[in-house]
Amino acid sequence: MSTLIDKVEVVQFDVDTPGYTRTFDVDARAGSWYHQPGVVGKRGVLLVRVHTTDGHVGEYANHAVNGSAQQAADVARVAIGRPWHACERILRAGRRLSRPAHSYGLCFLDNALWDLAGKVYGASLTELLGGGRERVRAYASSVNGDRVGSLSDKESVVAFFAELRELGWTGFKMHSWHEGDKWEEAENVAHLREHLGERTELMLDPACVFDSLSDAIFVGKACQDAGFRWYEDPMRPLGIGAFAHRKLREALDIPILQTEHVAGPEAKADFLLAGGTDLLRVDSHFDLGITGCLKTIKFAESLGVNVEVHGPSPIHRHLVASMQATSMYEVANVSPQLADPSPEIYTCGYTDAYTSIGADGTLPVPTGPGIGVSYDADLIAKRTTASVTVTDQD
Repeated sequence: MSTLIDKVEVVQFDVDTPGYTRTFDVDARAGSWYHQPGVVGKRGVLLVRVHTTDGHVGEYANHAVNGSAQQAADVARVAIGRPWHACERILRAGRRLSRPAHSYGLCFLDNALWDLAGKVYGASLTELLGGGRERVRAYASSVNGDRVGSLSDKESVVAFFAELRELGWTGFKMHSWHEGDKWEEAENVAHLREHLGERTELMLDPACVFDSLSDAIFVGKACQDAGFRWYEDPMRPLGIGAFAHRKLREALDIPILQTEHVAGPEAKADFLLAGGTDLLRVDSHFDLGITGCLKTIKFAESLGVNVEVHGPSPIHRHLVASMQATSMYEVANVSPQLADPSPEIYTCGYTDAYTSIGADGTLPVPTGPGIGVSYDADLIAKRTTASVTVTDQD
């Protein structure tokens, strides 16, 4: 097991997102992706590929935020010459290198190392993690509501979710309208429960639209009265203050889900222990990759706290399949105009399109070695915007 990492490729490319683009003309949207009929937006994707001296290759690609590629290339220089299985050592050194910035590029490198490990051992990520579920229960998570005819009012939201329910979905989460009108939000909550029935799992994620604790409590009480599964990230600016969210928890009798924007296991642990949340979030693109997610999951499990995985990814299906507790896999952000929120970059049949749901409300976990997916090399080559290769000669 002394094989070393001798090359890391960091490739940036983009994919089309028909009907959606970032808008900056209205402050309340803050540059969020917003439905724009007839427009084709472009979203950035990052691919990190790790090579070893004996010819093994691990890779991972998904949507990435700005700055991730540069950091991935910087941390790649830490990884060169180290054993391929030294995830903890690379994480430790890479985090210090990246301070005081985020660790998003490091996440992609860590994910590629886990893919590499699975391919070396001939085991899927679920098997490496000791999991046993072959399918995971999923919920559909909408984009933020708009005012241009897609999810513009409570009637269109219910109509969309009812259509998905006919396909097999059993859980739904609404991302609020950007305006943060507490009356509209509370009416929507009641409307969802009334029309989707008592046995449908419902959640609300306002995506940080409420300016005051009192407005957040008002809508939270509507969720509480409607028997929602959880209430998530209601307050501006981005849901990172444990004190304010402890006040929210004290005012409500519904599980609060926070820490989507609180990155890394230490900060999430502090947030939970400070009383700011009932449930924890992890995301392999923000929380130090698979290695970091596992630290949070194991910590939470030891306290009997559920962890919900944020957003779609083949990695996230593996994580849900491997947890002790039963969590739900999130397919976010879908709409009548956007069936598959994940980048369509696969050649193995993997998809997060809402039409792929099973009749029992579940989605399959990839079974191939490592993460278990393969990527469209021709598409990536055609859409590449920048790339760098780090070797042991650098």
